[in-house]
Amino acid sequence: MEKIILILISIVLLILDNSFAPFFAIHGAYPSLLLTFSIAYSILKKKEDAVFIGVVSGLLQDIYFYNGFGVNSLLNLFLCIMASVIGESIVRNKRLIPTVSIFVITIVKFFGIFMIFSFMDIIVEVDFIKIIIMGLYNSIIMFFMYKIVSRQLDKNNNNQQWRFK
Repeated sequence: MEKIILILISIVLLILDNSFAPFFAIHGAYPSLLLTFSIAYSILKKKEDAVFIGVVSGLLQDIYFYNGFGVNSLLNLFLCIMASVIGESIVRNKRLIPTVSIFVITIVKFFGIFMIFSFMDIIVEVDFIKIIIMGLYNSIIMFFMYKIVSRQLDKNNNNQQWRFK
């Protein structure tokens, strides 16, 4: 049931990414709610869950990525696993590390897209200012989203602990 809810949340965030977020663009850059959510979830959960959300979010982002289907899936998979490893070594209720992590992960993702496209001989326009602005946007969104996701996962864990089987 949790995986179905994750898929539904991811679809809603993808719709918001492509319809609502562009209205807040600065210099053509706007936040990626789906990437931010998947990283926040991966930081708070185990590697197995990070793999699932990474693949799901990547496949959904690949729907709108016409040049290279599968690139987002691959990168989101690795980045969510990396976020899960980061999450194993931090204090869960502090938001500084996740906020900084999403900034770095956003830059790494675009660098990864650029590298993969370079190997495939696809010309990609790189605007570093746009990437930095997007990373800052994602950091601001992560500051608030991390607390929401953390609270929701804590609530779910507390409800499951008291179930008698």
